[in-house]
Amino acid sequence: MSTYISNRELEELGEGLTRHYLENAHVQMAARCIDIEGLANYLGMTVVFETFAEEDRDKVGFLADGRTPLKIRRKGSIVSFCFPLGTIVLDAFLRQDKESGRRRFTIAHEIAHSVIEKHNPVPQFHRIYDSEHGYTFQELKAQLTMTENQADRLAAVILMPQFTVDQALRDFNKGRRIKVYGQNVYANEERRIISRMAAQVGVSFSAMQIRLRELDLLEYHPLDEYVEKNLLGGKADERLYL
Repeated sequence: MSTYISNRELEELGEGLTRHYLENAHVQMAARCIDIEGLANYLGMTVVFETFAEEDRDKVGFLADGRTPLKIRRKGSIVSFCFPLGTIVLDAFLRQDKESGRRRFTIAHEIAHSVIEKHNPVPQFHRIYDSEHGYTFQELKAQLTMTENQADRLAAVILMPQFTVDQALRDFNKGRRIKVYGQNVYANEERRIISRMAAQVGVSFSAMQIRLRELDLLEYHPLDEYVEKNLLGGKADERLYL
């Protein structure tokens, strides 16, 4: 049950996929924001919205295999419906404007599952229990965790390939790395820059923050520097004598 794909391979795979789409679909503003639904359509996938009725309320996206039913609400009733192969089904609440970042990431996540399955075919979660292999519960859990983590990483690359992040850095920070103090502390100006970058690329602040770290686009400074400049007003030495 070999399922491991390195982060470097996922980076190359995701960026190669988005570049191929942009070059062949002749998409405008290609360097700034990926049309994720357009990419899904380019790959032969369809995005639809339904009101989910699954017991697992954390489930907001579903990639249909043409056989596995999804519980949804229609006309006040709960029905189990089998969507055609390659359909990405999103919970209807993701239509809201305020859910744009989550909606885009969920679509990218489901695209990533499809790409990974084609790139490195392995038993999928919804089929494992029907297989004749004697996988243990721990093996199944590890398989699911690895698959989801890889889909998340590939989704991030598809939504935020390095060329879009580099462009956002040029647009909002003159191409310079973002300052961070310690490991996770940002001054107000850096937070505003990250927010603007995230809005342009079409992702959440936290997603952009993680992606900047993955691409080594953060400039690390001592946390003491932040404390002295922003919390003590640059007067740390004076306070020692008060």
